[in-house]
Amino acid sequence: MWLLDGFAWLYDLNRFTGTLLMWFGVLVLTAAVTMNVQSNRGKLWGFMITTAGAVFILVYLESLKLVGADKAIKGVVSNFVVMTLGGLGSGLLAVAITQGPTPEEDKQARGFIRDRLLDALEYAFVYVAICAFTVFAVCLPLNLLGWPPVDEHDLLSLLMVCLGALLGYAITSRPNRLRNWEQLGGCALVALLLLLSPVYAQALSGLWEWSWAAVLGLHGFAALALLRTIWFHRSEWHST
Repeated sequence: MWLLDGFAWLYDLNRFTGTLLMWFGVLVLTAAVTMNVQSNRGKLWGFMITTAGAVFILVYLESLKLVGADKAIKGVVSNFVVMTLGGLGSGLLAVAITQGPTPEEDKQARGFIRDRLLDALEYAFVYVAICAFTVFAVCLPLNLLGWPPVDEHDLLSLLMVCLGALLGYAITSRPNRLRNWEQLGGCALVALLLLLSPVYAQALSGLWEWSWAAVLGLHGFAALALLRTIWFHRSEWHST
């Protein structure tokens, strides 16, 4: 308990002690990861930890209600966090890029993409395509009838999301299309999914305001149906 009491005392010492403790924690975690995983993967993990930690600390600093001299100190602390954690993350990323993966790391990465990532992305693209097409098919006649929550921009966004998800599914369903391009193709597919997500969320904003229960119900039913299909196919595969 004395350790927790000491931590609480340090945290409450002044308005910026908590920030410095979080900064120190990010440094320790980054050092632990990079020292225990002495490969390019460890350096990439260290880069992500420092980046996420810096963003979290800066958001925390912005949330503080400061007046007078504390505002100037906040600027100094923010610059300190950016220079130290940002510099550390940039250095780790530069080393990981310039060194390049070892043959064993490259083989492991390609195997992970073929055996795990592409399967997960295939299911994700199928789910997004089904949901987007269903919402589009339901909302199109309602829009023609002048139903307010759905406009032409939302319908166009839903159509773009559906087509983008179908494109992603067409690629992930045939892993041979990414032969010798697994890492670049995997990154591109993840980027495509991340790009479609906010577009889809924006297209659903009108429906969400009208009936969030209907939106959740549709997506929940689609998720259950997809999980049931996955379980059925895996059961068939194990039985054979």
